[in-house]
Amino acid sequence: MAPKKILGKGKASRVAESVEKEGWRVSKCSDFHLLGLVEENLLQPRELVHWQKALGDAPPRKGTNKTVIFYSHVMQGFGIPTSYFFRGLLHHWGIQVHHLTPNTILHISIFVHLCEAYLEIEPHFDLF
Repeated sequence: MAPKKILGKGKASRVAESVEKEGWRVSKCSDFHLLGLVEENLLQPRELVHWQKALGDAPPRKGTNKTVIFYSHVMQGFGIPTSYFFRGLLHHWGIQVHHLTPNTILHISIFVHLCEAYLEIEPHFDLF
């Protein structure tokens, strides 16, 4: 999808052109937004999970040890599971969280609960 262009000259037309890039809107998420999520206990502190703002980025940047999440998803209750088993499972499968459906995440959580609460063992990939 090509960026939308508005006819005309001047600052307003340049701003409109930069609103969309490669089909993605430019991010407006700043430290202010993210620190607000930390205050509401919806996001872990920067020192713990090393999050960074995406202000001005389009499309979202990802890297080997990065997970891209959206502010609106966090506001609706999405959180990053932080168990060693879950992160290990993602690494074992070679995928990222956004590749999973909500039902898949639910099944993984149920499996972890089954192992820890009823079987009293550590969850393991071979059992899953």
